Amino acid sequence: MAILFVSGVNDLSKIGVTLDEKGNLLYVVDGNCSVDDRLQLEKGIAYKTIIFGLGVPQRMLSFKSVPSLIFNQIADADTHQGALERCVELCNQVEAPVINHPKYVLETTRDQVARKLGDIPGVVMPRTLRFQPRSPDEALALASENGFEFPCIIRTTGDHNGRNVVKLDNPESLPELHALPFDGRDFYLLEYIDYRDSDGLYHKQRIIVIDGEPLLRHTLFMDDWMVHAGAREFMNTRERGDQYAARFEGLSEDVLPRMRPAIDEITKRLKLEYFGIDCCLRPDGQQMVIFEANANMNVFYASTPASSHGLAAIEKKIYEMLTKYSGEQVSKANVAPLV
Repeated sequence: MAILFVSGVNDLSKIGVTLDEKGNLLYVVDGNCSVDDRLQLEKGIAYKTIIFGLGVPQRMLSFKSVPSLIFNQIADADTHQGALERCVELCNQVEAPVINHPKYVLETTRDQVARKLGDIPGVVMPRTLRFQPRSPDEALALASENGFEFPCIIRTTGDHNGRNVVKLDNPESLPELHALPFDGRDFYLLEYIDYRDSDGLYHKQRIIVIDGEPLLRHTLFMDDWMVHAGAREFMNTRERGDQYAARFEGLSEDVLPRMRPAIDEITKRLKLEYFGIDCCLRPDGQQMVIFEANANMNVFYASTPASSHGLAAIEKKIYEMLTKYSGEQVSKANVAPLV
C-alpha cells in the first residue's frame, strides 16, 4: 500500500509550462497545493494521478491494492469544480482515509467560507457576495442593491496574487472597474475592512492548519492595503532578519495561541485537514480579520532566508499527518531536503 496524491486540471482543461534551471520543460498545474512535489517523497511511499474536469473523457482508476491514504491536492473550488467532482467519485470508490475530501473543498469558495465563518467569536469576516455584472455600472447598482457601502472590493473569481482586484473608494472611482474583464464571468463583491495597525501599516499573516494544529507560515506588512509577496522589499528597508524572527516568534508564541479557540472552530466548520488562513492577527490576540481560508495557498516556496522561517515546523507536521492517516512511516529521513 502507498499514499495516493491526487491533482487536478482546471475547468478550462489547460496547464502551464515552464523551464527548470537546466532548461527542461516542466508542466505547471494550477489550483493544487502540490505537497508531494515539494516534499520529494521516497520512491514507494507515494504515487500520484491527475484528474481532468467533467468535459474530458477519462477512465476511472483501478487499483491492485487499495491506497493507504488519499491526499486530495485539488484546492481551488472556483476553477477546478469538475476535477473536484470527479475526485469525489474516486474517494467514494476507494475505501481509504482522505485528507481534504473534495466534497468539502468544493465548499471553500470565498462566498461560502464567508457564510460559514462569519459568526465565530473573535473572527471578522468581510461580507462576500458572488455576482455576475455585465458592466461597471451594473456592478455598482448590484452593490447598492445589496447594501454594500464604500469602500468595497470587486475581484474576479479564481484569480489570485492581486490580479483583477479593484478597490472602489467612492462612486467617482467607478471608471477603475474598466480594468476588469466584464465578459460574463463571475465576480466577488467584498466588504472592505480597514485593518491598519497603530503604526499605520497593514499587517497580514498566513497560518497553515495541519491536522488541527495552526502554525504561522509568514507575517508581512506594507503601506498598501493589498499586502502580497512584494511586501518583502518594503519590509527589508525597515526590518532586519533578526527583527523579523523576533516578531514571528512573538506572534507564534503569544498571539496565535490566544486565537486557538476561533481557529479550532474554523477547522471544525471547514472540515479540512490541511489548509491556510490569510488574515490579520490583532496584537491583543482577541480578534483576527480573515481575508481567505482554503487549501489553495503557497506554503513551501521561500525566496529568502526570512521567508523560510518557520517552514521546518510545518514540514515536520505534514510528515506526522501523513504517517498518522496512512499508517506508513513518513519522516524527514525519507525525503530530500527542500530547496
